[in-house]
Amino acid sequence: MRDSGTWREYMVQRLASDPGGVKDYLQAIMEEYQTFGDLRVVLLALQTVAKAEGGISALAKRINAEPEMLSEELSSDKALTIDTLRTILNAFGCRLSIEPLETENLHPPTLILQTQD
Repeated sequence: MRDSGTWREYMVQRLASDPGGVKDYLQAIMEEYQTFGDLRVVLLALQTVAKAEGGISALAKRINAEPEMLSEELSSDKALTIDTLRTILNAFGCRLSIEPLETENLHPPTLILQTQD
């Protein structure tokens, strides 16, 4: 029986064979992030697209970054700076944009502030 591989491996192969699908894939990921707020999903998606387009080293070269630092940023639990996100998205042929929320999703974001005792 043939091993079907992981979902991520499938996505890497699919995106590598259909570069136009990158925009749709990242759009779906950003919509999921908007709904659920799971940063890890966004970072994993960026890693997946990078792998489909030649790997972290190839992406680092395109954005003039050190591969090790880029890999650390995409593997971290911390959010990317907006400038780093813009640079990576541009390398993938995408850009940041603003759209109005649908009326049923108009809930203010929750901000958790930590206080010192």
